[in-house]
Amino acid sequence: MLMDRLIESVPETWQARARKIFAGRNFDGTANAEAWRDGEVGVIEINYGITSAAMIYSVLYCKYYEMVRTLGSEVDFTDDDEETLLMILEEVGDSGFTPILIADREKSSWNEHRSVYAGHELLQELPASRQEDDYHNTVRAIEEFVLAHELAHHLLGHTLDHYPRATQNKTYFQKAIQKYGIELPDRNLNNEQIQEIEADALALLIMAGVLIDEVSAPRIYRALSGSIIGLTALAHISDTWVVSDNLSETHPDFLTRYDCATRVIRAISRDIPKGAEGGHPLGFLTQLSGFVSIILNNWLAKHLDNHRPINVLSLTNWIFEQSAKVEEELKRLNLPQNDLL
Repeated sequence: MLMDRLIESVPETWQARARKIFAGRNFDGTANAEAWRDGEVGVIEINYGITSAAMIYSVLYCKYYEMVRTLGSEVDFTDDDEETLLMILEEVGDSGFTPILIADREKSSWNEHRSVYAGHELLQELPASRQEDDYHNTVRAIEEFVLAHELAHHLLGHTLDHYPRATQNKTYFQKAIQKYGIELPDRNLNNEQIQEIEADALALLIMAGVLIDEVSAPRIYRALSGSIIGLTALAHISDTWVVSDNLSETHPDFLTRYDCATRVIRAISRDIPKGAEGGHPLGFLTQLSGFVSIILNNWLAKHLDNHRPINVLSLTNWIFEQSAKVEEELKRLNLPQNDLL
């Protein structure tokens, strides 16, 4: 059970309260979730639309991942035949870009019918080489982040009738982010939006094991995939990418929430050793950022004059550049090699 995992990942003094929170799923097709209280009992409602969105965007990510892996391991960029190289890149890019473009078209129907569903086969079928376990782990990570976010609202006293100990919990949370030197974005945000940022940050700390001193690379990877892919799905479906001038909005835009997530992940990843093959959460963050860039740039191309959508060549160049920067950052941090990861 995801809720049991989360309860075990909060301080013991929080667990009694957390066990009084009932989490359940309803059949509402919109991609949404809610936290509220009924007397002593806390309630978290997760719409089925969240799970449906998690399934669709996990498929999109799997296809993007296969594209990136192919680019990195099978495409010979030293080939002098530029025409052939571009043809290969376009073919590889189709496998990663096309499903995202299909989702971009489908979302108008999702919003019209207030229900997220995979109506096209490319939103359902995994790449042949992708393990189903990897896919299901990503879906569960997204659901876990959403659940942890709503749990955080309860623990931090964000519901209308918050419980007395919420003040102590918030102090504990603030000390945790201060310990890691995390500064949460709060510029031009109203109180409700600040609460959403706090809930995102606490959700990440819970998933990563920070509050019980059990931070590990696998936990951070899970928190990363659940938060970044989940937030990207919600932003893409509802078009909440960029800053709005309307401060009456209850939720901040995607860019603010993405900024928050990356600040938290970067801070808690500083002491994580590189894996046996050189893997590290900061490298995974770069890979996820490429996924975000494809979807966001398609949106920007529709709303900004002279802005062209990202293509496979520009994505490849960007990933290579960012990977080099990550390597330099890891060298600067002087992280030890760990053969167990």
